[in-house]
Amino acid sequence: MILDKCVLHSILAILSQIGLFLSGLGGGTYLLIKKGGLNSESKIFLAKNQHKFNLICLIISFVFLTAALVVGFLQAKKLWDVYWGWDVKQIGSIILWLYYFTAILVIGWHGFFKTKKTAYIVSLFALSGIVLMSINIFILNIFSKLHRYL
Repeated sequence: MILDKCVLHSILAILSQIGLFLSGLGGGTYLLIKKGGLNSESKIFLAKNQHKFNLICLIISFVFLTAALVVGFLQAKKLWDVYWGWDVKQIGSIILWLYYFTAILVIGWHGFFKTKKTAYIVSLFALSGIVLMSINIFILNIFSKLHRYL
């Protein structure tokens, strides 16, 4: 049973990271489309679709990240007898979760598909989120005591 939760936790975390990465790439693409030299009709069509793609990736990935954290808490209780171990990786993951939670609240405040300002906000959150996610994946794993993979 523990192995099943470990696998589920890892799969959910990987799915959330893939989605957040796609959202970040989409954010960069959206900004390039807006600044690029396309004609106005193509520009509007691509920008609208790219914004929707960014937002959908962001929300679905946030759900996967939330599920990965919940399953991780349950798994930690089984493995280490605590729900929260103050591990560097756990702290980084909760910071990432809070960042994307804030992003979704801000985006919701401005209206999901209503304004051009929302599209810029989604793109900027998604792009800066890639930096946070990369730090969480690559740098914090070096200092983690509980999340040792090798």
